[in-house]
Amino acid sequence: MITHETDVCIVGAGPAGMVCGLLLAELGIRVIVIEGHSDFEREYRGEVLMPRFLQTMRQVKFFDFILAYPHLKLQGFELYVKSRRVAEIGIREISKEAPFILWMAQPVMLNAFYEKAKKSPGFQLLFGTSMIDLVYDGERVNGIRASSQGEPVEIRAKITVGADGRSSVVRKKGGFELEYQDHDFDIIWFTIPKPPSYDNKVRAFFSDKHNYLALPKYPRHVQCGIIVETGAYAAYRSQGIESLKTELLSAHPMLREFAEGLKDFSPFNVLAAKAERVKAWARDGLVLIGDAAHTCSPAGAVGVSVAVATAVVAADVIADALEAKDFSKNILGRVQALREKEVKEIQYIQSRVSRIISARGRFEKAAAFATLILLAKTRIFSNIQRRLMVSRGPLPVRRWRG
Repeated sequence: MITHETDVCIVGAGPAGMVCGLLLAELGIRVIVIEGHSDFEREYRGEVLMPRFLQTMRQVKFFDFILAYPHLKLQGFELYVKSRRVAEIGIREISKEAPFILWMAQPVMLNAFYEKAKKSPGFQLLFGTSMIDLVYDGERVNGIRASSQGEPVEIRAKITVGADGRSSVVRKKGGFELEYQDHDFDIIWFTIPKPPSYDNKVRAFFSDKHNYLALPKYPRHVQCGIIVETGAYAAYRSQGIESLKTELLSAHPMLREFAEGLKDFSPFNVLAAKAERVKAWARDGLVLIGDAAHTCSPAGAVGVSVAVATAVVAADVIADALEAKDFSKNILGRVQALREKEVKEIQYIQSRVSRIISARGRFEKAAAFATLILLAKTRIFSNIQRRLMVSRGPLPVRRWRG
């Protein structure tokens, strides 16, 4: 068995895990991050980064660094009800500090953080390493047992961080309970070439059938999402590709060429649009961050932004804990104390938006359309966007004050 000893072991090298690990490593703290995949090159869905993400990057002095990598700047948002545009919002109108939405492929972003983290001698990232169980010293979590390339590995750590996403093994093995769950719809994602006339705006299309999202993607593509009832993708698969092809052919002209070329379901990925929140995010020696602690709905596309904000707060709290040599639930629980209020507010807004997005049936759809048009005629719609997309102020941390 291979044994490692470190200050902090982070399970999961997604945005939250990498940002937390990078910040800790730059403070001179020994960090080992484990990642089950062999590299970062895989399909992701959280690649739209709202102004609140850019605000966080400014606060930790990563703003210029991250913008040096390939990206798109998305300048606005449009909402269509049937063929009628009912709302258009420029990002500058709601965020002067970060006046655009950033599209950056997650492999690009994660590799950028990795390259920066590798400059710190105390940082290690172990690819192809999957957690099996937690290790305990009495009641306190004291690290993890894992498998790396088929070989057993044990990582002893003063503090373990669960950053392994919405299907968190750390959360399961640590016996954490969910306090909140919401699952109103799923999204079927696929990518098409960007039409010549398509500009860099996020668009939502509401129709009598299904509702759609369209997001420009670097370098010359559009990521599209069909909002469907829970479990609908399985029904499409059971009926064969022609059922989904027929749906897309009638949806929007820009999808026609893609739909006509469909042979099977390989271009599609489905995201269960779950929102969850853990009741208590910490125990002695262990804290959950990101989607492991609080999964956001896709409504508003703020999941990565919220997860990274929690990672920054967690890095500050963990550094305090190591300085104090106190690894108790009491001190690690400060992450939740500092972040839960905003997380709850975002999830509440998302739940209201989700009811409109997932409306089904003739009368529900009619009510949803009427609500959208009414909101679009007032400042309420832009206020909702601002509350989702923009942070009200800097994160409550001691080391990165902005």
